[in-house]
Amino acid sequence: MKIRRFTGATMQQAVAQVKAALGAEAVILETAEVPGGVCVTAAMDDEPAAAPVARDHELIGEVRRLLGVVRELADDHRRGLGSDLLRLHRTLVDQGVDGVIAAALVRDTAERLGEAASLDAAVASALGGVRGTELPARVRLFVGAPGDGKTTTIVKLATQAHRAGRRVALVGADTWRVGASAELATYGRALGLSVIPAVDQTQLAAVLEAARDADLVLVDTPGAGPGQERELLEVRALVKAAGPEAGRTLVASAAAGSWAARETWHAFAGLEPDGCVLTKLDLAPGGPMLGVLWRRGVPVTHLAAGRRIPDDLEAATPDRLARCLLAA
Repeated sequence: MKIRRFTGATMQQAVAQVKAALGAEAVILETAEVPGGVCVTAAMDDEPAAAPVARDHELIGEVRRLLGVVRELADDHRRGLGSDLLRLHRTLVDQGVDGVIAAALVRDTAERLGEAASLDAAVASALGGVRGTELPARVRLFVGAPGDGKTTTIVKLATQAHRAGRRVALVGADTWRVGASAELATYGRALGLSVIPAVDQTQLAAVLEAARDADLVLVDTPGAGPGQERELLEVRALVKAAGPEAGRTLVASAAAGSWAARETWHAFAGLEPDGCVLTKLDLAPGGPMLGVLWRRGVPVTHLAAGRRIPDDLEAATPDRLARCLLAA
């Protein structure tokens, strides 16, 4: 497996270098902006499998399996077929979707083209498994990196549930961010909702017991990103204290690039999130993060495109998610 990086003033120049060095069957794994241009990471299978370690094993294994998909698409293109699928792959990679994930999504889309009315419809069909609008757990913890919008998302969801006649309780367990508890309390007073602080996992268990009459309990946890191990440990302790029946929603920014999306997933994968709210769609279409979620089978329940409460929050649908991926 040969993996190399190429830098050019434009994406077209960098991709041309990839083809010249590795051939047309190379798989683009990642694109990133660098000073003066763009950097493209690409792979080509030109040697026997070695013994990779840790996460490299997963990456190389997926590249080897999906190189065949790219070869088939290239053969179809030379025969005058599959040009829409090749354009789809380029669109996904240009948006920053991991190249391996892009190839897998193209493969799934190709399998649905015969039954779908258009390429867009086939993409939406492929994304059907990553969409889910229900939050079935009565207690739900919201986790994610600092600044990705956990508190605002909780308040939006609480407002919608309150207007629907449900009894909602808010729990503030974010003890790291200055003013987090005050912010949640202010929103709670404005909405007429109870807001209960929980300074640690022991207190959280007691708070959840006290809120047993609520139809929905939404818990705001400390922001924790990749590399913030102390904060991540606290979030894990809170999740454990809430118990296995509590839901775990990842709140993730649509503005995350491919590297940030991948690292965010690895930071929270151990919590086994059962849903995701994709935020900041007013800044970016969210392809890299959506690609990771699709590959890992985590449903996107809602999309947020601003801070207005509760207006800038919509239920995710396959068609809407497909528009996110095809926005480049």
